[in-house]
Amino acid sequence: MNRRWGGISPGISKKRRARLFVARPLLFAGSVLALLAFSSVADTGIEDPTCEPLRPGAYRIDFQASPGAAPVEVFASSQPDRIDSVKAVLTISRAPADVFVPERSGRIYFHLKPAAGATRIVSVRRLPLEGAKNFRDLGGYRTSDGRYVRWGLVYRSNHLVNLTARDSDYLRNLGIRLVCDVRSEAERARAPDHWPGNAPEFVSVPIGSNLITSPTADDLKRRVAAINAHTKDSVRAYAYAVQYAGQYGKILQRISAGDLPVVEHCTAGKDRTGVFSAILLTALGVPRRAVVQDYLLSNQFLLAPDAIQSTAADLQLAFGFPELPDLSTVKTIMTARPETLEGALDKIDETYGSFANYLRDAVKLPDSDLARIRQRLLEP
Repeated sequence: MNRRWGGISPGISKKRRARLFVARPLLFAGSVLALLAFSSVADTGIEDPTCEPLRPGAYRIDFQASPGAAPVEVFASSQPDRIDSVKAVLTISRAPADVFVPERSGRIYFHLKPAAGATRIVSVRRLPLEGAKNFRDLGGYRTSDGRYVRWGLVYRSNHLVNLTARDSDYLRNLGIRLVCDVRSEAERARAPDHWPGNAPEFVSVPIGSNLITSPTADDLKRRVAAINAHTKDSVRAYAYAVQYAGQYGKILQRISAGDLPVVEHCTAGKDRTGVFSAILLTALGVPRRAVVQDYLLSNQFLLAPDAIQSTAADLQLAFGFPELPDLSTVKTIMTARPETLEGALDKIDETYGSFANYLRDAVKLPDSDLARIRQRLLEP
């Protein structure tokens, strides 16, 4: 039997065995030192901050922090790219922590300044608008190379039919320059956008079929049945991502040109808008897991108990139903499912070989424009 002692064959000479025992600890020590050096660079500061509203003027902030990051000073600002206050509103020694800024109104961006490491910015994901329950900021997502998508530049939303005067006051300070409406002509005619006050530029970039007549009750039943049966017809995002790639490219071209901040929206802000968000975030280098999580947030904002009735009313308005659809139908139609977006992204890879090929050959986005988009939308 050929036995080994300590992983070394007994046939090796004593002198060589001694050299091996000396070399092994040195190699191990070198590996540990390299790992520690890497960790000291990669794990300095705070990462992946989040901000959740608790009530008016109150927020809960959370983040991952390296041992040397604390304490973290929190500055409240009306701007995502600079701090407009002198004094920190809170110093956090351990997250999560609640921060209170009752004297501030409108959009607030929290600048988190750690004892060591880069300052990180965070804000609420969904804007608290009365007339658009799925109006969200695409900022704050971390890319695979450690950068972050800038806040306050690209928004995704459901239709802007019901914006109120209070919403107008809130939106005015965001400086939105462009709204890209991807609904069909018939959808826009049935439910035209309404922007109180000074409106930004509105651009129509239709995606999907142009239904001149409203869907019937039987049409709705067939769609619900297809979704419940998980048939291929229920995965509508396949067609959006591939068949309308050039339309999404038009929006990306406007972003490349610097027409920011921008809002992209459809009717519910779920399917066509979900595909747009996935294309943009993936182009920026956001990992697929985070892209899918962003897609699924529509469930939280459209199907919550305090929102589902307004979601039903939006469906009735958008499709011209004679009465409100029942809540079971609303949940079936409006639920965002991970396999839908996963299938769309897989279809892109299957059809074009890679996402980079898709951007170049289908979306018609040159590398130079993609570089400008990344320069505009990513921070270190």
